[in-house]
Amino acid sequence: MIDLSIPQPGEESKHVKDIVFTILTQEPNLSIMELTNKIKRNYNLGITYQAVRKAVDALHSQNVLKKTNKTYSINKEWVLKLKSFFDKLLTTYETKTPIKLFHNEFAKEDYAVYTFNNLLDLDNFWGDIMVYWADHEKGKKEYFSYSHYHWWLLINLGHETQIFDHFRKRNVTSKFIIPINVPLNRWAASVYHTMNVKSKVLSKKAEEIVDINIMGDAVIQVKYPQKIVADIKRIFSTYKTAQDIPPSEITKLAHETGDIKFIMFKNPSIAENLRETYKKMI
Repeated sequence: MIDLSIPQPGEESKHVKDIVFTILTQEPNLSIMELTNKIKRNYNLGITYQAVRKAVDALHSQNVLKKTNKTYSINKEWVLKLKSFFDKLLTTYETKTPIKLFHNEFAKEDYAVYTFNNLLDLDNFWGDIMVYWADHEKGKKEYFSYSHYHWWLLINLGHETQIFDHFRKRNVTSKFIIPINVPLNRWAASVYHTMNVKSKVLSKKAEEIVDINIMGDAVIQVKYPQKIVADIKRIFSTYKTAQDIPPSEITKLAHETGDIKFIMFKNPSIAENLRETYKKMI
C-alpha cells in the first residue's frame, strides 16, 4: 500500500516535513544538521534540530527518503511506485474500462501501464527502469531489445551510453535486434558495437511499431501514437547519418506530443519464450 500522506513541495508550506521534502528535491544528500541550517536560513523559521530529525525520521520510515551514511535524499523507488499508482488510477478513472494489452494472454498477469507525453520523458523513465533492474536483478542478467527505430540515440545519446556502461559494471549481457534496415539504424548498431553490445540489423517489412524489451523475467512493451510514428519514420527514411539531421528536427522529435503507452509486467514463461525467439534471430 502507498501512504497517501504525501509531502507537499513548495516554499509556502510551514510544515517541517514539506520543507525537508522541498529542499531535498532541489539538493539531495544532505545531513539533518545541513537541513536544519538551510531551513533556518532560507525559511526564517525558529526550528530545532530535534524537530527536523523527527520530520526526517518520519519521511524515512515511509520510504519517502533514503539514507546514505548520514545524508538523506528522495527515494527513487518511492517516486516510481507513486507514479505507477497514480497512472493506473488516472487511466481507470478516465476510461472506466480495464487497460487493453497488446496480447490477450497478458491480461492475467500483474502489470503497470504508464503514459508519457513525449519521447524525451519516455526515454528518461525507460532508462531509470533499466538501471533499477540491473541493480536489483539476481537471476537472468540478460537484456534483449527488439526495437524498430533507435530514436533515443538521436535525442539522448549520453544517457544511453551511461545506461550500458552501468550494465557492463553490473555484468548484464545486452543484445539488440533491429528489424528495419536503414542507414540510421545501421549507425545505431555501430554505436552499440562501441559499447560492447551485440546487435543485428534485419530487413523486415514494415510492421506495427511496438518496441519490446526483455529484462530477466520482466517484459516491456512500448507503443507510439501515429503522429510520432510518422515523424520517426520520416527522419529515418530521409537522413543517412545523425550529422545530417538539423538540430531543430531532433528537438521537435524529442518534444512531439502524444500519448505513448509504456507497459511493464513480469512473467517468467512469456519472457523466456520471447528470449528464445530473439536468440534465434541473432
